[in-house]
Amino acid sequence: MKKIKNLVALLLVGLFAYSSLFAINQDSLSKANLISGARIINDWNRMIIEITMLDGFSPAVSKRNCNYPNIAAYEAARFGYPNQYKSLAGQLTDLKETPKPNPNQIYDWRVCAIQAYRTVVNKLLYRAFNADSMYKSQLAEIAQEGIPQDVIEHSKEFGETVGKHIIVWMVADGHTKIQGRPRFNFPRGEDKWEPTPPDFPDPLDPYFRYMRCMVMDSATQFRPLGPLPFSKEKGSPFYEQNMQVYILSKSLTKEQELIGRYWDDSPIKNFHQGHFVFNQRQISPGGHWMNITGIACKQLNKNMMETIEAYTYVAICMWDGFINCWDEKYRSNVIRPVTYINRYIDSTWKPIFDTPPFPEHTSGHSTVSACAAQILTLVLGDNVPFVDDTEVIFGFHKRNFISFLEAAQEVNVSRIYAGIHYPRACYEGNRVGKVISKYIYDKLIMGVRTNKDTSNMNK
Repeated sequence: MKKIKNLVALLLVGLFAYSSLFAINQDSLSKANLISGARIINDWNRMIIEITMLDGFSPAVSKRNCNYPNIAAYEAARFGYPNQYKSLAGQLTDLKETPKPNPNQIYDWRVCAIQAYRTVVNKLLYRAFNADSMYKSQLAEIAQEGIPQDVIEHSKEFGETVGKHIIVWMVADGHTKIQGRPRFNFPRGEDKWEPTPPDFPDPLDPYFRYMRCMVMDSATQFRPLGPLPFSKEKGSPFYEQNMQVYILSKSLTKEQELIGRYWDDSPIKNFHQGHFVFNQRQISPGGHWMNITGIACKQLNKNMMETIEAYTYVAICMWDGFINCWDEKYRSNVIRPVTYINRYIDSTWKPIFDTPPFPEHTSGHSTVSACAAQILTLVLGDNVPFVDDTEVIFGFHKRNFISFLEAAQEVNVSRIYAGIHYPRACYEGNRVGKVISKYIYDKLIMGVRTNKDTSNMNK
């Protein structure tokens, strides 16, 4: 009997020692992950931007590519920091509780995030294979640090489990359903949007407004102010706003034209030489702001979870912002400046680049830029100066900004300089974008927050 008691005691001591060792090792590894994992998160987001650009996704649909991979990575990695980060389940529409890791195993949370990214990216992007070498390199680098292979394998398995959980949620967001809808029969009328020169393409993503919102109650929760009443009478407010665009286009300074072209961000830019047409792939508006997020996080030396949090907030805000904007676009169906000016003012006039193929009000770039700038201000701080190098690969110089909101304001005027939007569409898109982001920040909690006044952030 005494031997049995001694054996039980030894087993209990052993179990306690193992549990203590597990706790110590896991805690130590989690802290190391926080320090070293940010580069991995930035690399995956840059890769997603580049593949999305190559695949030629539309500005609206490209938000899907930034959204779900970051949500998956966040949900996979947050378990390593249970006292600091909350689940998005129950906060994002229809997202169910995430599978939990095995408490008897040690995880490398970087690997969990890597595998979650890979799993979702492979489902979303056509050229996902472009990320294969980066994926293998990241895992090899972690293994070279001395992380045991069984820890890496457990972490990969858990990351994939979380990724698949997010995919199940993702496929029910409405995207597949809207892809199967019939060709959009846009409304006709002298006051309505119609396909614009030189290619006269069909309207892009007319059903995107029916996608599932992430945090907003519906696409119409923050309905923008409507456009000015249509009129072709000289001196009317609608005629005068077209004259404003027209006259400004004739007297642009070099700096104003540069600003207009810098924020073009049309994913597929067409060039015409006689009857020959060729195109260039460019970064989308959302991709531009995801890149700015990476610039800011690196500049501020944010750790792994802070970096995932920033990307995830920006992606979610832009997603709901686009749904809001597209709902307004295809409700008001406002005529574009090029159509109105060619018809009533000057038949030879052209904007500085091709008008995007969807209705005018509100400005999509203004909306999502305000969404991104506002949430970055709330998450990373106000008046954070940064240098934007996003467009360097397209032949532009870097641009300096004193804050995220200043950059978003430059986006506003860029669309007017370019001749593709009226001022009302830009400033209303900017206003609503800020309201949406403030609402999402107040409602969606990821990391533990310090008390700070955000009452003036949406002004």
